[in-house]
Amino acid sequence: MSIENVRYQMRNKPQALMTADPSKYPQKYFKPKGCRECGVNFTPRAPSHLTCSQACADRMMVSAYLSRNYGIRLGDYERMYTQQLGLCAICRGEGFVMAKHHKLKLVVDHCHASGRVRGLLCHNCNRALGLLQDSIEALGRAKEYLICPSDVAPRERKNEPLLPMGQLSLSYSDE
Repeated sequence: MSIENVRYQMRNKPQALMTADPSKYPQKYFKPKGCRECGVNFTPRAPSHLTCSQACADRMMVSAYLSRNYGIRLGDYERMYTQQLGLCAICRGEGFVMAKHHKLKLVVDHCHASGRVRGLLCHNCNRALGLLQDSIEALGRAKEYLICPSDVAPRERKNEPLLPMGQLSLSYSDE
């Protein structure tokens, strides 16, 4: 496990585990304060306790992630999510959560050249665009290939027929 992962896990400590002994602090108690996410007053269980609930802590972390990486807030994400009816802009699927620490089913797709956010995609469609290096030409060839593979596949000579299935011979070397 890398140091980055350890630091990430420590920053995301669950609310229930955020406890401290107030008697070890000069005032002997923790003063009530406003939740940084929703504004509700609550009594923290530790000085580092910034939110009133785990849901608010998760929202705050996701919002910070979106802001840091894409320059948008959680409200912007939720607006796009609503506009797209909660579906991937390409495949129209609902998306899925990749790992336990992920909170969003759809990921933010952005232009790597300009940084401009384009929309929300499922992980598979976002990865497909990345593997095609955001190339409109490659995407067009992929579309043509799906429609009629024999018209798109490169051949040494024009008009050379593709081999029928089963007639392709491959040779492998042990080098």
